[in-house]
Amino acid sequence: MRRLPCSLYVLILLLIAPPANAEDGSIDVDFLHPHRLLLHYCAEDGTPIRPLVADVSLRHQFDRQGTPEVSADGERVAFDAWTASEDFTWQESRIIVVDIQGENARDISDGVMPSFSPDGTKLVVSRPPKYAKQDGAKGMSIWMMGVDGTNKKMLADRSAWGGRWSPDGRSIVFHGGIDDNGETVPKTCLRLYDVASGKTTNVFSPEESPFSNLSFHFEWSKGDERVVAFGGTLKDGSGSASAVIQVDEGISSLRFLLPPVDGPWVADGASFDWHPSGAAVLVTGISEGRMIPVAVPTDESEPYVLFEGIPDKVVARDPIYTPDGKHLIMSFGPHRQN
Repeated sequence: MRRLPCSLYVLILLLIAPPANAEDGSIDVDFLHPHRLLLHYCAEDGTPIRPLVADVSLRHQFDRQGTPEVSADGERVAFDAWTASEDFTWQESRIIVVDIQGENARDISDGVMPSFSPDGTKLVVSRPPKYAKQDGAKGMSIWMMGVDGTNKKMLADRSAWGGRWSPDGRSIVFHGGIDDNGETVPKTCLRLYDVASGKTTNVFSPEESPFSNLSFHFEWSKGDERVVAFGGTLKDGSGSASAVIQVDEGISSLRFLLPPVDGPWVADGASFDWHPSGAAVLVTGISEGRMIPVAVPTDESEPYVLFEGIPDKVVARDPIYTPDGKHLIMSFGPHRQN
């Protein structure tokens, strides 16, 4: 296929793309910056209400934003972000904490994928080797810290990644790290760090796992069931899958989530969040090359849900619910059609 000259391609984008900023300020998407992803606070159907961060200077400095999490009280949002340019990569990512209203955004630490403690006073953060090794970590690592970035404590290293704090505060789920013999644990099983004792155990063993490799995204259900959603590539060569598991019951409780039969393809492991009711798991779907959120029901008899308020020509990544289920937060960027 013959490619269009770059100048002509840009002109076409300008002609067909929606405005970079809506007149009411509800959306900030710039088609001349295709790698930019900015978090937005949205209505329940995905209609953008406003960019999450009110400070335009900070928002555009750290303009590759993702993996948000809202504190249990609904007052603050933590997310990771870096500068969307050739000079920066995800290893330069920073942890930003902002009030849910969009004010008081603070850059508190290096790292990615922040997760609040239930009382909102601490975070669990995954840290890439670029930063973590200066503190004695070996490779990728997971750290606990104050919500202001102080009092850092390493929980696991040696490829430990993806830590998420349970709603009851007892456990942190992740994958990787080392076992009691100092051997690296394959990224085929989930692991639990016990906050009280500091002891780490496997939810299921690598031998029991139906997965040959797990994604680094996991998420706890919002209730007290101690259920985690996760996904990855299957050992049997049939592709990928998403699943849920009751972590205290182990492999016997594992249940696969059925993707939409006639809907978007689900990117297993790309993101997870639970509706507060527990009735659905919010995942990333792909429709005609465009990333969009899909709510996959935990009851197989119920239909999947799409979010009709998301603007056309926009991709939506890393979607999550607010604790009351009445709003969504997700990253919007331009949909680059081939």
